[in-house]
Amino acid sequence: MSPPPRTAVLREQLLDAAARVLDEHGASALTTRRLALEAGCSEGSIYNHFANKEELVSCVVSERIARFPALISELGEAAGTGEIRDHLQEIAWLAIDFFRRGMPMMSVATRDAAAQGRCRQMHASGHGPWRTTENMAAWLRKEQQLGRVHREADPDGVASALLGSCMFQATMSMAWGPDLAPDDATAVERAVAAVWRGLAPA
Repeated sequence: MSPPPRTAVLREQLLDAAARVLDEHGASALTTRRLALEAGCSEGSIYNHFANKEELVSCVVSERIARFPALISELGEAAGTGEIRDHLQEIAWLAIDFFRRGMPMMSVATRDAAAQGRCRQMHASGHGPWRTTENMAAWLRKEQQLGRVHREADPDGVASALLGSCMFQATMSMAWGPDLAPDDATAVERAVAAVWRGLAPA
């Protein structure tokens, strides 16, 4: 098998470098100069792959921290297996981590005029927040059909409630700091317990 083209390799290096800078130093540290140093390339070559910094960060979100949306999209295949409450806990932990890492990046990715177009493209390709909520609700409906979820439960409402509480935990813990916000373990336990009361079969 022939190696990937050099341009493809450089694009991956840029995405990896951007993810490192964002994770370790925050969005304000992601300058083209710093990115070029991290990736070992010239500043000009960045624009051979991305129109601007906002597009680059959008790609980092969709291609580098996508374990959580990927897991949700595969949940339907797991219907009928494992304990639903265990799945909910795994979802909550991954969601908090995803939102904590992704929200500062998305604040950069969505601040230019082309942001809405990128969001529409992401949605059309099966990604984005509503797709994730829809995929989780679809999994819960399958579990409902198998009798493992209460027949009167609202899968869409449960998915929104759990993911919304995870986003709240990620946002508030970043804004207020660990001394004032509940720890993640407590937040996960409370959120899962709350939604499970509405899901548990009679």
